[in-house]
Amino acid sequence: MKKRIRLVVLVTALALVLAACGDDAGDGGDTGDAADFGLVAADTLTVCTDVPWPPMEFEDPEAESGYNGFDIELIGAIAEDLGLGLAVATPGFDAITSGLAMESGDCDISAASITINEEREEGVDFSEPYFSADQSLLVKADSGIEGLDGLSGEGLAVQTGTTGAQYAEDNAEEFGYEVVSFDDAAGPYLGLDSGDVAGVLTDLVGNQGVADEDDSVVVVETFNTDEQYGFAVKEEGSEALLEAVNASLATFQDDGTYDEIYANWFPEG
Repeated sequence: MKKRIRLVVLVTALALVLAACGDDAGDGGDTGDAADFGLVAADTLTVCTDVPWPPMEFEDPEAESGYNGFDIELIGAIAEDLGLGLAVATPGFDAITSGLAMESGDCDISAASITINEEREEGVDFSEPYFSADQSLLVKADSGIEGLDGLSGEGLAVQTGTTGAQYAEDNAEEFGYEVVSFDDAAGPYLGLDSGDVAGVLTDLVGNQGVADEDDSVVVVETFNTDEQYGFAVKEEGSEALLEAVNASLATFQDDGTYDEIYANWFPEG
């Protein structure tokens, strides 16, 4: 069995924000009645995600919501903590990161391995960070490519609108590869499989998830970018929901729930 490349998980303590809620908040993170959250569907937290992106989010017909993964399990636990059901929508990554998905009522919140950055914060509000990840390069195991310096004259696949795409663009001139963009999360891997590109540059968690399931590909290089993931809500009007989500995250960090969910998707060895 291949040894899994372990991800560096954010362990900074998340501040509790329930101080003003008193005993009525119970043990969960709910800072008020769910009616205050302005949900698109009553008693349900509707979550936008982008698939396939194992082990973070992917379709699973056996799951109650039809989806599974680290992000889905974590946001599902938050929904339960708030006394809500869970529904999942997939409007596309651009709609998620721009905030359009939430503004148009596709969902209340997005959980899609979204890196927090200033550009995205112009269109959405982020939760406290819940995961840390780097960028990485995935290639065919028999390609002989060991890093970006082996891609001169080749195609490098990215997903449009991702921080991986930006990293690839920023370094294209230095290493001499052609950036090939795909609109969906599966596109770069299909391009690699077909031989249209020689590598895939994206978050380590996504590339490693593919490599762990397919011995024909391998992660050959990682790039420390200090990226942190956050859940995203619309910029205005979801303040109560965001406060409650942050409270649940803080509780989960404190009581071990986060660690249990993490270990379920990223076991040692």
